[in-house]
Amino acid sequence: MALGLSVGCGDDPDDQQGSGQEATGAGGDASGTGGGATGATSGSGGDTSGSGATTGSGATTGTGATTGTGATTGTGATTGTGAGGGDVEESTGFSVRGRFLHDRCGEKVLLRGVNEMVVWLSSGPDGLPEFEEIAKTGANTVRIVWLATESAAGLDQAITNALSQKLIPIVELHDATGKWELLPTLVDYWTRSDVVAVIKKHEQNLLVNIGNEVGDQVENAAWEAGYKQAITRMREAGITVPLIIDASKWGQNIDQLQAVGPALVAHDPNILLSVHMWWVDGSGATITKELEESVALNLPLMVGEFAQHAVYECGQHPFDYKTLLAKSVELEVGWLAWSWGAVENGDCKEDGPFDMTTDGTFAGLTGWGREVAVTDANSIQKTSVRPHSIETGSCR
Repeated sequence: MALGLSVGCGDDPDDQQGSGQEATGAGGDASGTGGGATGATSGSGGDTSGSGATTGSGATTGTGATTGTGATTGTGATTGTGAGGGDVEESTGFSVRGRFLHDRCGEKVLLRGVNEMVVWLSSGPDGLPEFEEIAKTGANTVRIVWLATESAAGLDQAITNALSQKLIPIVELHDATGKWELLPTLVDYWTRSDVVAVIKKHEQNLLVNIGNEVGDQVENAAWEAGYKQAITRMREAGITVPLIIDASKWGQNIDQLQAVGPALVAHDPNILLSVHMWWVDGSGATITKELEESVALNLPLMVGEFAQHAVYECGQHPFDYKTLLAKSVELEVGWLAWSWGAVENGDCKEDGPFDMTTDGTFAGLTGWGREVAVTDANSIQKTSVRPHSIETGSCR
């Protein structure tokens, strides 16, 4: 399971984190940060303590859930036997059962979508019209880059706008990218009463990615203890939605996910583990090996970020994304490409940009972005399925 991991993908437009860090495998020192936005402002607008936040109106409370066998017992999970013929009992929202994500109606969901640096959009962090353009690919999800300096009301609006385009919103905090010591500060944001109210309002259809690529070199024991504490604090605050946990080493350390992930799943089964494939060795053989090993461990794995090459030395280390797309269909693994491009990436700007589009529009899809979104046999457009509950708002 050993990999040559490059360090990077900090994605922060103002604080280029990870430059000069030492890689733990082939490739030497990494100097990239992956997907940094240029010319963007971060965190303007300050922190609003609940202005405009909705206090959970309209959220399903899960009454009437069945108590049958075969379901995950984690927080927020459905306790019935899941979807199929006949009547369907609803849960409070998405849940992870074994290694698969299910919607509130019990339908299995394989994530197919993109990342977008919504928080740095020049027009404001509401995601429009970008979500409309992303939805044209047929994507069923969008990962929303967010900051703990943003208001709960703004978070509510971004989530609402994603759902209006029938996209499953995955919200992640970017403030602690590469900085393990800042993990508790992310949890401070998630557990604020006004933020919890927004999460409760949307808990039927929401996923929360605790933090983007938190930590570089983090020992297994510390990583396990840190995330167990984070999960517990968020559950105690009343957050029941599935929680997504990024690997350390700027999201790349799949060895750690495989080693420690089972302990986190035992602590709380309602989680997904996310690897960011900014690997120096992005060969099809390595991608296949790591995915197959993770599936053999029954890990609830998803690929949270990837592009056409690594961050470190960019085009010198191509990533075989076509193998990822094909194996993800075969093994039923979810993924999100980095990134849409309405906010321009700073890393590798002159050597194979990570932007999927030239201008943030569907018509502007080019190169690897167009292949991943539309033309490849295993592209978003050809493999993405939106759950019935997202399409119609109902289980029936």
